[in-house]
Amino acid sequence: MSRNLVLTLALLGGTLMSMQAHAQVSVTDIPALPQSGATLPSTAPAPAPTQGTPVTPPTVTTLPAVNPPLAQPYTAKLEGPQSVQAGQANMWNVLLTNTGDKTINLQHGACDVRFEVLNAAGQVVRTTPKDAICTLQIVGTNVAPGQTEELQKIRWEGKNDENQNVPAGNYTIRSVFNGDGVLVRPADFTVIVR
Repeated sequence: MSRNLVLTLALLGGTLMSMQAHAQVSVTDIPALPQSGATLPSTAPAPAPTQGTPVTPPTVTTLPAVNPPLAQPYTAKLEGPQSVQAGQANMWNVLLTNTGDKTINLQHGACDVRFEVLNAAGQVVRTTPKDAICTLQIVGTNVAPGQTEELQKIRWEGKNDENQNVPAGNYTIRSVFNGDGVLVRPADFTVIVR
């Protein structure tokens, strides 16, 4: 054998022996077996919902929620058309009702209300447009006890994030006011797109 071949084999043999030493398994590396009579965890799939049982869609959101909820008692809702034509612009008002006994005073920007639209499967198909024009103007919203005021408007054209008309069906508009250091979450609003 040539001297180079012998050196190569010697090097390979040393590397293999070193790898073998690192690959040894100790008794502590072997997972413990269940004790006699213990039940094994079930790996069977969850039962399918029976007919008539509502299926809860996944909770996915693109809405910001960095502020704590408004501490004063209130209700919030969206108000607008319940049936729209795909491709046509519509407006919904974000309304705040003061159910407490002290005035709610909010100083906020023009883009503190964000929204998203979900299809019937719970997938977000439209997020707040990234190119929305937000001014540095501060808006004051003061809501006296028992009164309702508009925080802002939401505009949706019945389109998805790719600017294509969404298919006909039921959609949910979710919104959030995340300004002046507080979070206000209006109730979801269902819309039928024709």
